[in-house]
Amino acid sequence: MMKGMLKVLNTAYMTAGIILICLLFSGQLMARDLEAVIDWNNRTELTTLVSGMVGRVNVDVGASVKRGEVLLELDQRRYQSRLAAAASRLEAASQQNEEAKRELDRALELYDRTLLSDHERKQAEIAAASSDAAYREAEAKLVKIRLQREYSRITAPFDGVVESIHVQPGQAVINRYSAMPLMTLFDNSRMKALAELDEHTVNGLKQGMGVQVGIHGQWLEGTIHRLGMHPIARDANGSKYLLEVVFSPASDRVIRAGEKAVVRLSDE
Repeated sequence: MMKGMLKVLNTAYMTAGIILICLLFSGQLMARDLEAVIDWNNRTELTTLVSGMVGRVNVDVGASVKRGEVLLELDQRRYQSRLAAAASRLEAASQQNEEAKRELDRALELYDRTLLSDHERKQAEIAAASSDAAYREAEAKLVKIRLQREYSRITAPFDGVVESIHVQPGQAVINRYSAMPLMTLFDNSRMKALAELDEHTVNGLKQGMGVQVGIHGQWLEGTIHRLGMHPIARDANGSKYLLEVVFSPASDRVIRAGEKAVVRLSDE
């Protein structure tokens, strides 16, 4: 009986050894799980590039917005009046420029017929050049005011969700010396899981490598986006480095920053 048990044990050890060798040669090892914390992959503070008074806030906190959507705008009456004045000046400058060109054409025609002196021809050329410069200046001023009106509005730079709003209608915004954040937007289509790696593990990974992120009872495909170069912590086993994994949440799940998750690494 004893011999039979020894035979069974020997067979079991041989089988385990064969399996281990196959795993080693196939490059498959046991996966390692790391505790992680979820954060937004793209979180942006938005502001206007000009000063003024807040006229309208078109969204609420938690609202889903589309790229290009106007989220907030300063009082537009100032820009509307300046635009109207600039458009009128440009129209007047355009008419004066056209008339100066016609005068120059007549002067050149008379000069060719020797009915106009060199001085008079030169004066007509100078008047036409000055008129053209005035027209171009008026055109540039109109473009500048249009840009200022554009800068007085906040549009969504990407599809996302409004995280916070720091102003309300009627509040003054002074961005003359430093930009004042007016609202914060985050991209909820891409998130990141942050974990810590020991110095031995981090050297075995590469940017762009595929991993898995476990959250809310499901595993999602992720990609290593960043491997820290400077230690963020230290313990008895050595330095700890940041691991940043980017992933796309499932469309039917709401994931919030600060939630706990698991990053699963597979050795190759």
